[in-house]
Amino acid sequence: MEDAAFSRMPGDGGTLVVRVGAAEGAGDNGGWLDVVGVPAITPFAHCAGCVCCAPDGAIAAVLADLFRARVTGRRPWFDRVMVVVPAALHAGMRQALEGNNVVAARYRPVWRR
Repeated sequence: MEDAAFSRMPGDGGTLVVRVGAAEGAGDNGGWLDVVGVPAITPFAHCAGCVCCAPDGAIAAVLADLFRARVTGRRPWFDRVMVVVPAALHAGMRQALEGNNVVAARYRPVWRR
C-alpha cells in the first residue's frame, strides 16, 4: 500500500504495519497493532526491497523476522501485515515480494494502491 492511502485508513488493532522509509518506533500506532519502521538503507532514499539496491529481497528478510518473532512470542500475534511504501517504490517492492518463496509460503499478498 502507498503512504497516501495508508494515511487515510483507521487502525484495526489486528494488523501489523511495516512502514518502508520510516524510522523504527516513529510516532503513534494510530490504532494498529504495531507499526514497524524500516529506514532507508542508502543515502538515495531507496528502501528495503528496492530491486536496484536489494535484489535478494531485504523486505522478505524483514517479513521473515516478523513471522519468527510472532511465533516465538517476541511480538504480539498479528492477523495481517500491511507493507506501506512510498509511491515511487511500489513496483519494486511488489516485484521483490512476489519473487520470494519464503514470503509466498507465509503470507498471501493483496495489492492496494
